[in-house]
Amino acid sequence: MTEFIGEFNYIHSMLDDIKETMYDPSMALIRQLVTEYIIFPLGSELVHMRFPEHVRSFLFYGPAGSGKTLVVRACVAETNSIFFDMSPINIDGKYQGKREEEKMVASVMVTAKEYQPSIIYIDECHKVWPAKKKGKKGKGGKKKKKTDPSNPTRIKKAMGKWRTKFIDDKTRVTIIGCTSEPEEGSKKDFKKFFDKTIYFPFPDYTTRRLMWKSFIEKMNGKIKTDFPLSTLAHISAGYSAGSILKTCEKVLTEYRIKHQEHRPLTLPEFIGPLSLCANTMDDQYAEYTKFTDYITGDGGKRDKLLAAAAGDTGAA
Repeated sequence: MTEFIGEFNYIHSMLDDIKETMYDPSMALIRQLVTEYIIFPLGSELVHMRFPEHVRSFLFYGPAGSGKTLVVRACVAETNSIFFDMSPINIDGKYQGKREEEKMVASVMVTAKEYQPSIIYIDECHKVWPAKKKGKKGKGGKKKKKTDPSNPTRIKKAMGKWRTKFIDDKTRVTIIGCTSEPEEGSKKDFKKFFDKTIYFPFPDYTTRRLMWKSFIEKMNGKIKTDFPLSTLAHISAGYSAGSILKTCEKVLTEYRIKHQEHRPLTLPEFIGPLSLCANTMDDQYAEYTKFTDYITGDGGKRDKLLAAAAGDTGAA
């Protein structure tokens, strides 16, 4: 988990108000949640037995490159778990035939329980639990059958059935689903299948600054005292950790590292490669916020509080 860089945002934690949209979780808070809810219960049978909450499945969602898959790999490494990849791209075309998807899911569940601790990973899980498309009938060709080996939704029913049947409070098996497009999935199905959700946002200012410094130094780059690290952190707002890492890799080539003593690193060198990376736009951020409000129930609570406050004002 040490590779998942980030610090606590103490100011935001103090400013959080249920009447307003909650601030994004800091990377350190995500690291803490994953450690307490996944790593400790999976890694220790004693902790799992004494853990007050039975959590079978987690949904990780957020922009691409925000560290979701990195954290899953870290969980596997830290707990020495057996890893089962049930992602759509990995099960495509496998176990063909009637009810074969049931056999595939059953095989994974039985093996995971036999060789626990285990983690069952589903990347692009919005394809397994897709949202119903409105007003698109007759477009885009024929709809795939549920039993079609190339249709990710074929494991949806079996996953729900075997999760309930096989993963109990004594079983150290955790299902983790990841998605960068939660709006493409069924919110109702997500809420029904996943016990907990963790939002992986793009990093805040303090974390971006720490990431730039860590990535540059890790690649043998030397930061002079007059290098505008704070400016670089400011202009990279909306970019994921993956984008920052990719930028450092493009700038800090073997040739550039050899000549940095005579030609120190400059800000413009990073701006060009950074601009070519994916950025989380305002409309995308609004989608993540909307999804968070629904999946946590904060949106409904906030509406009730505002309605109650408006009623009190009217009565007065």
